[in-house]
Amino acid sequence: MEGKRDHRETASSSGTVSSPNSFALCHPAKFAFKAYYFFFYAAIGSSFPYLMLFFKQLGLNAAQAGILSGVKLFSEAIGAPLWGTIGDQLRIRKIILFASLVSFSSGILLFMPFPPRNQECIETRANATEIKTPLSFTTGQIRYEEQSIEEGGYLNHTGQTNFSRRIDETEMSKIFTTFLIITISSQIVGSVVFNMPDALVVGYLQGGISTFGYYRVWGEVGVATGSFVVGGVINFYRSEVCGEIVKNYFISFYFFAGFISLAMFTLIFVKVTYPDGDADDSNLWLLIKELMRLHNAMFVVVACFLGILVGMHEYFGLWYLDDLGAQPYMLGLASGLRYAIALCGYTFSGMVIDKFGYTCTIAVCLLLYTFDFMGMAFVVNPWLGVVLFSAQGLLYGTSWSACVVFGGTVSLRVGFYSATQGVLGGVYWGLGVGTGVFLSGVLINWLGVAKTYFVYSLVTLVILVPFLLVNFWIRLREERGNNDQERKPLLLKKTEENH
Repeated sequence: MEGKRDHRETASSSGTVSSPNSFALCHPAKFAFKAYYFFFYAAIGSSFPYLMLFFKQLGLNAAQAGILSGVKLFSEAIGAPLWGTIGDQLRIRKIILFASLVSFSSGILLFMPFPPRNQECIETRANATEIKTPLSFTTGQIRYEEQSIEEGGYLNHTGQTNFSRRIDETEMSKIFTTFLIITISSQIVGSVVFNMPDALVVGYLQGGISTFGYYRVWGEVGVATGSFVVGGVINFYRSEVCGEIVKNYFISFYFFAGFISLAMFTLIFVKVTYPDGDADDSNLWLLIKELMRLHNAMFVVVACFLGILVGMHEYFGLWYLDDLGAQPYMLGLASGLRYAIALCGYTFSGMVIDKFGYTCTIAVCLLLYTFDFMGMAFVVNPWLGVVLFSAQGLLYGTSWSACVVFGGTVSLRVGFYSATQGVLGGVYWGLGVGTGVFLSGVLINWLGVAKTYFVYSLVTLVILVPFLLVNFWIRLREERGNNDQERKPLLLKKTEENH
């Protein structure tokens, strides 16, 4: 396949970094990249899984929480290529990444100082007496004083009592608007935090780009570590508020701040490599023309579709397992197994891509996605659902590594490492995952989760067929061109003999 041939050519033309030593932690430059991935994704793991729950606890509805998450995703499709291009042209990638980290983390931490102040807990007793008690959201806990404003005494919980929570919709609309402004403002610069590090690794590896997974795997270790540690700590800080057990999700912000600070510190030691020559507008136009070639354009479309599949599975997979009757510990097990299997995908992706090429790797991942999503559509046993949900981690880790190798192969030919990875990351994480979240929500409301998985499995098969045909046609055309080149010297020689 062409992916294998392109990778071999770039590997032979640049011997900057050798792949066999990519497991070594003692090498300072390699250790800096791996440490950065670990701390940054530990910050993500300590906050993102609990951010939606935090919004829900404040009183935001599902649509508002979805918009806040979607804005972050779609902003990457625009901001990542833009800032990546500026970083390449001005050779200030590290400065842009640091500024992006500051802006991105500020946008997360600024959710803390705007708690609702006009919410009440309404306790309805057996004799239909209602007692209203204010809820006080402070930075770190939800205060609920069991004292009636009207009666001035402590509540008596004897007998049948029903609790309800009154939310001031006008206040929540103002809080949502504030959060939306914070999110949009922080993402103007913060949209490259996920893509720029990949570009730095690609620029550092150059010829050894297939070993990218050995570096990115530390991000999955970080996600699992952050999520596990914060989840365990949050479980220790529970209290009964308004008749239900609530958890203190403010804790996740403190861990996020600590991990992201360590990521900023490790960024100081990250080595930045730029291609030889100046990154001018002509090189940028060369990049655009390169990505518009049939094979490359098809690959970008497939990368976007892979992002859509990730958006569906990551945001609604556990929801579906819960519908199947999975117990809470089974949901935790499924999430943990998915992270662990994704580690294997990143770890062994280099060997797979070296042997078969990135094009063949993507094709196999699409085929396996078809079977995995088809299985999810018809599964009835929650334990089998846990297996199918977790198996997607292998496809995610392997396919994203192949996408990065593709982007690195293109950037090695035209330069613009950050711009190339910015376009690819924006298409995958921004446009793809963002579309996956919104589109899947619409389809689930219309068809249900099982039928939505079935539709995605069929569409995946439809995408796979033209992807294979295009690459097969390009390969035949290249082989025919090589044969013509080989015949030319023979024809010239025969012509000279005849004369």
